[in-house]
Amino acid sequence: MKNWKMTSGPGLEPDGDDDEELQELLRSDFVFEAEDRAGLGKPRLLALKGYDRPFVRIAPAITMDEHNARRGAGDRRDRHAVQRLIERLGEVKDLTGPATSDAVDEFAAKLFDQAPNFSQAIEAIRQSAQVNIRRGARWLQIRPLVIESSPGAGKTRLVHLLAEASGLQMVYLDCAAMTNMSPIISQDGTWSSARQSDIMQALASSASANVIVVLDELDKIRDMSRHGSPKPSEALVGLLEKRSAAAHMDNYLQLAVDLSFINWIVLVNDATRLSQPFLDRCQVIRMGPPRPEEIAAIAAREIERRGLEPELVAIITKSVRQGKITSLRTLHKLLDAAAAASARSILN
Repeated sequence: MKNWKMTSGPGLEPDGDDDEELQELLRSDFVFEAEDRAGLGKPRLLALKGYDRPFVRIAPAITMDEHNARRGAGDRRDRHAVQRLIERLGEVKDLTGPATSDAVDEFAAKLFDQAPNFSQAIEAIRQSAQVNIRRGARWLQIRPLVIESSPGAGKTRLVHLLAEASGLQMVYLDCAAMTNMSPIISQDGTWSSARQSDIMQALASSASANVIVVLDELDKIRDMSRHGSPKPSEALVGLLEKRSAAAHMDNYLQLAVDLSFINWIVLVNDATRLSQPFLDRCQVIRMGPPRPEEIAAIAAREIERRGLEPELVAIITKSVRQGKITSLRTLHKLLDAAAAASARSILN
């Protein structure tokens, strides 16, 4: 067996390039032993030739009995649900996404090609990711980002493109439909209506720790709970601070979970409706509405990408100039309809 090392930084490569031996090693006890030694909140790198795998543990690997002994919890009606969540959160999670400076640039270039009107936001993401790469990260990590724009600018489409280009799992939360904070922050387990947050559920199910969490229309959330704040975003400040997020006490589980690897993206129409302490911890990008030439250029690229009839370019460009298409939301609805019509023609 060759010398393979488990490190907390760039690791040593083995001699030789035997793929069969690599696959055998990945199935061996070596990997399981390396995972067992992973400390809470301390990323490790399994560095093999042609295979680098950063991973981290975001919650203690404990049994339900150990958890009850620590917290003094009694019998809970939802004991089995809590146990499953604790077990899954206690598993080692990968850290994924563009892992080098060049990979980050390629990822950003791909995003820009698909959403050029978001160049400022994409550049903010690129620069933030590069900073963390220089600090030693071998995964995608960005500073919390707020993107403000008028409705229909294409913010939701951008985050889907971001998740696709990065390979990260996205947790999308429509805050406009919320009447309390429980989908974001779990409710206290002592309440009869207690529930785990969607974020905690997603982390438990995910193989990775650095998921993208999108809070869409956070400026429209209405916290109608008893002690709700006029600006509910105040309650989320602790999730954006690295130190406090790393020791986040989940109310439902009564368990400390490290949320510091989450990539937060907040989409709003009016950032002034967010609390100032929240905004202070984010990079804020304020965008104007897309210009007609930007809409026309995006239409041309989308028509080519979707394999639609080239004649559509002139038709849509004319509609844009006449002011009939003023948002990317309208544009994509039209292109979706054209694609559906084209598909029906082929089937018939």
